[in-house]
Amino acid sequence: MLELHALTGGYKDTRIVNDLSLRVEPGEIVGVLGRNGVGKTTLLKSLFGLCRVFSGEVRIDGVAVPSGRPELLARAGCTLMPDDRGVFADLTVAENLRLAARRGYRPPVDVRAVYPLLDERADQAAGTLSGGQKQQVGLARAVLAGSRLIAVDEFSQGLQPSVVDDSIAALRTVAASGVAVVLVEQGPEIPLRFCDRIVVMVKGGIVLDAPAAELRADPSRLTDLLVVG
Repeated sequence: MLELHALTGGYKDTRIVNDLSLRVEPGEIVGVLGRNGVGKTTLLKSLFGLCRVFSGEVRIDGVAVPSGRPELLARAGCTLMPDDRGVFADLTVAENLRLAARRGYRPPVDVRAVYPLLDERADQAAGTLSGGQKQQVGLARAVLAGSRLIAVDEFSQGLQPSVVDDSIAALRTVAASGVAVVLVEQGPEIPLRFCDRIVVMVKGGIVLDAPAAELRADPSRLTDLLVVG
């Protein structure tokens, strides 16, 4: 469904992601790992046309999406939750959810059941929430908008363990309905127990792309790539 082909992206004249190729199938959950500064966030921004793309293509169902046109990804049912959570600070929680909801699409999970604060804080301005609460609103918005692809930068940021578990269960249900999920995380613990596939980036490129089951059996394959010596 989603394919990045020889993608090179960055900012102004600086290339951060270099000649990167990646394919994500419908219903697949892919974890993107790597040390700080290797290009994980730039990969997502390049995918969604939010930074400069020097070369390469983003394809949906084999059709190239012009760079710099994030609205085309949105129309195709693809959504990105950035590392700043992407909530509208001046709008209430309820208004944030209404803006995110995709017309004609009903997610296979009830985000209000997953995150009770959505009802408890419905009339509160999203900008006044704590970091973890904003994370929940951002994840709920992504589920409401992403009918084909959900990409999340720093998935577990600010979340307590029980909310991480509830979020994992919700995204598994969403993926089971055919929605592709791409998660960027700093550490391997959550992706190892949650993802179908794990991709590791080093210096703007992919150096490891393997089924999570293989890496669970031999987690030492990740050690040198992720731990700063």
